[in-house]
Amino acid sequence: MDEGRKNAYRILIYQAFLDIKNSVSQDECFHIAHAFHNLAESQINDFKKLDEETFWNRIQYLEIQFKLHHYRSLFEKSII
Repeated sequence: MDEGRKNAYRILIYQAFLDIKNSVSQDECFHIAHAFHNLAESQINDFKKLDEETFWNRIQYLEIQFKLHHYRSLFEKSII
């Protein structure tokens, strides 16, 4: 994985922490944490074991269930 993608994923992890901090829903917090815990863990190993398809499927669930559509666009903007 190139450095641009790695950096974009790191930005998403930070955004997820902010979203958990600012969320008023325990259910939403749980699902954000569930979606991002493997991403945060894979960062330790330079993203070598990241299953991007599974990660983005979890993000799709957040988009549908909680109307959290900003992760994908933030990633795309940050990948440069």
